[in-house]
Amino acid sequence: MRQTKNSSYTKMFSVLNETEDFFEVDILSRIQEDYLKYHENNLVDYMRLLNKELLCPNCKSIEIIKYGKNKSGSIRYKCKSCGKTFSSLKDTLFFSSKINLKAWFAFLECILSGSSTLEACIVAKISPVTGVEWMKKIFKTLNHYQENIILGKKVYIDETYVHEDSSKIYFLDDIGKIKKVKKQPRGISRNKICILLATDEDKSIGYIVCHGRPQRKRIYNICKDHLIKQSTVIGDIDNSITYTAEKMDLKRIMYKSNTYEAYENLEPIDQLCARFKFFIDKHRGFKKKFLADYINLFIFIDNEKKIEKDLYKTTLKLLKMMFEYNKSSK
Repeated sequence: MRQTKNSSYTKMFSVLNETEDFFEVDILSRIQEDYLKYHENNLVDYMRLLNKELLCPNCKSIEIIKYGKNKSGSIRYKCKSCGKTFSSLKDTLFFSSKINLKAWFAFLECILSGSSTLEACIVAKISPVTGVEWMKKIFKTLNHYQENIILGKKVYIDETYVHEDSSKIYFLDDIGKIKKVKKQPRGISRNKICILLATDEDKSIGYIVCHGRPQRKRIYNICKDHLIKQSTVIGDIDNSITYTAEKMDLKRIMYKSNTYEAYENLEPIDQLCARFKFFIDKHRGFKKKFLADYINLFIFIDNEKKIEKDLYKTTLKLLKMMFEYNKSSK
């Protein structure tokens, strides 16, 4: 339920004035106290994370003065040069947000630890509707995360598949004399979305390739921006990967799928695919138009865990990236 005046929390707290049960009053009072801590607006206090000089968003002048606060509690400023007013949170992802930093940190920490969006909403004491909007803000922050990732000399690479939305499932129609029969295509069909995953065991990348079987030119267009000329590509026997190796003049090591040799030598990429499947399963039910965004989030989690090796530091890094994100410059 939406967090409005008629939300489930508001109805729950109204019982405080009606019940005489001491135990119930004590529990509800503690929940209410915690809820208010999460919903007291204090985002303005953390704008110092930007460490940037405050400028007028209209004329870029530095001659500004404080000009009260708006309804959400954000400090307003007035520019002496152009005379226009603006909020301290304007052009940030936190503009008009009424939830404080504690709730944001709790939400991000749950998402980065592998929890589902619904579980993160429960911990941060926000509605699922708000949680979906917050996920979109995370996606905006990580939209260009993979662009500068360059893999090392030893790269494991493979494809995995995710089912298309049920509303877009393709059926083969066999029209008989009596009735129309629908059969879902077997194996790798265009009902499945092909995703390319690659790792050098320190960093990873992931991109949507196409529907159905992998297309070699699309794989090449992805790999050319993330592989170096000295790379050795390791994977199973796949013509699409072979095409990329030949095009970029890379060394290629291949193993036949479902063999003991492949099991022994392709463990890094197999483990990456398994972690990706587990992550997607945790967030099952989302529209596949957001699949690329979820892949970016997964790659961020997988890479930063290896770099930071600490959930708190990883969460803080993402939170700072969100503060530094400027909507007007995108």
